Amino acid sequence: MLTIAQKLDFIPAGLSIALTFVWAVLTVAWRAPEYPTHWLLHIGYAVFRKLTARLLPVQMQYAVPASNVVYNRYIRSVRQKPLTVKLDHGALGHWIGDPGAKSILVWYHGGGFALPANVGYFKFFAKIIAEAERNGHPLAVFALTYTLAPVATYPTQLRQAVEALRYILAEKRHPARNVMLGGDSAGGNLVGGVLSHLAHTHPAIDPIKLGKNDRLAGAVMIAPWTLLQPELGDRVIDPRGDLITPAVGQLWGSGYIGTAPSDFYTDLSNAPTEWYAKFPIRKILVCGGEREILLPVIEDFVEKLRKGFKGEVQFCVGKGEGHVAPVYNLYLGDQRETQQGARAKAFIIELLEKM
Repeated sequence: MLTIAQKLDFIPAGLSIALTFVWAVLTVAWRAPEYPTHWLLHIGYAVFRKLTARLLPVQMQYAVPASNVVYNRYIRSVRQKPLTVKLDHGALGHWIGDPGAKSILVWYHGGGFALPANVGYFKFFAKIIAEAERNGHPLAVFALTYTLAPVATYPTQLRQAVEALRYILAEKRHPARNVMLGGDSAGGNLVGGVLSHLAHTHPAIDPIKLGKNDRLAGAVMIAPWTLLQPELGDRVIDPRGDLITPAVGQLWGSGYIGTAPSDFYTDLSNAPTEWYAKFPIRKILVCGGEREILLPVIEDFVEKLRKGFKGEVQFCVGKGEGHVAPVYNLYLGDQRETQQGARAKAFIIELLEKM
């Protein structure tokens, strides 16, 4: 619940956000090259940076609909029937596509563990499913609604992410070889946490028992947030071309971790290379944007992953793209294909062809 002061704060916050919007519109014609090249992204990114810098996570959660609400609205807008499953530990799983499809993509949304999924996610899922069907491979997405921070803190979200996968493997009885994981930003963190749990059981989370030779088909990690409080040194990327700023990441990271100590499940980048060796998965694709502030962290993570992981690691950097561009660009109304989105779809099709 918001305090009266936090509710009243929406008035000056709204004014500052409106001024940011007006200034972004006025500067479209002569913006610096560090800003996004497309006018719509220039305006949208500027407003989002102001929103996340000006409002507390609890204020933003109060102002925007929850993930499950966004899902219901989207599914009805495309004239489909919502299908939501209640999972253990307070999580919800939402089906996009036919739950009876041979192959399943379990997706964990981003938002710093503080923001719900927006409609861009479900548009992105629809594009992936359509591409799979065009190639003759039925696919369904199972998207998780997890409890946001700071209402709940680590390891709640990781436990809920594990439950989503457990439901697909144990309740729906999909073989591991036909199941993929996907996530962006904080959701990429959860992908890494789930893989870590499969290889090294988290002491506070029930294990998922796979067969000796069972491996998941693959994972897509878009802009994975694998180091909650990074120190970039001299590798700082100009935040004007991105959605987020370093200050916001620090706030959201502390909100997620709460009073718990960080570990290899929260900060996968800190794990030794041998930590990745037993990940029960065949291939991993990591994507990042050329303009996003997390790119140095992502590059370091990929380097370590390639040294330790026994399977195949692919890496894609979208030229001129910002944080989670395949999703947030759609949310802002930019329908152009992103390089990261195209690579993710191609990677998923490659996996489907071998199932």
